[in-house]
Amino acid sequence: MTFAKTLGKISILSGLGLFLACSELSAQALSADELVAKMDSLLRGTSSYMKMKMTIFNPDWSGPREIEMFAYEVVKDSKSFIRITAPARDRGTGFLKIGYNLWMFVPSTERVMKIPPSMMHESWMGSDFTNDDLVRESSVVKDYDHKILKVEDNPQGGKNYSLELIPKPGAPVVWGKILVWVWDRGYVPLKEQYFDEAGKLVNEMIFSEVQDMGGRKIPSKWEMRSMNKPGHKTEFKILEAKFDFNIEQGTFTEKNLKSKNW
Repeated sequence: MTFAKTLGKISILSGLGLFLACSELSAQALSADELVAKMDSLLRGTSSYMKMKMTIFNPDWSGPREIEMFAYEVVKDSKSFIRITAPARDRGTGFLKIGYNLWMFVPSTERVMKIPPSMMHESWMGSDFTNDDLVRESSVVKDYDHKILKVEDNPQGGKNYSLELIPKPGAPVVWGKILVWVWDRGYVPLKEQYFDEAGKLVNEMIFSEVQDMGGRKIPSKWEMRSMNKPGHKTEFKILEAKFDFNIEQGTFTEKNLKSKNW
């Protein structure tokens, strides 16, 4: 091998090493705010549609309860819409959120009810998720201050970041603290822990089964476990997902909430 070829090979390898080093430094240089924003954007985009199945496990019941639904969201406008499609007894039940306002439609009574802020911490459809969890009344990006607690190697490469989220003064949130674990390879969430205002751990959510959906890799299974009710847990399976597209504004209206044309 000639000196010129050797020098060229060294230059290429050096350049590659510098690129990898810069990439690693770039990932490490991300702030807590940026990590949370990237994780949140992965699961929501600017807008989203998801078809989901929720399975609720309660040891007091004769067996698991399954609920199927679809949901639309426009993040910028802080709007979301959820429609239950199964089982038959809940079919047609809908939820509409605009800003910090939340409404529920019950087909059997054909009434639209506004859910007060005091009920945002209540169980959603008998699950281990709260009303706030499902319609994201609070924003983990805007309503919390973020802090990196720890950085560890992920066995599959990259780093796992653990972060602490503390509510900003006056923020309309239901949790006293949230701990988040996120993988910097795609900013995939791994786990979240939810604490009440007294600092007691209430729920823990585990994300798994990363799949290609809607042009991105996202965890398709979300499992919420109750920490103070043994045997209680709720599993969410994302069946379809679409991101960053135009959603008709008529979707987020009381007329659509009461509509039977879906």
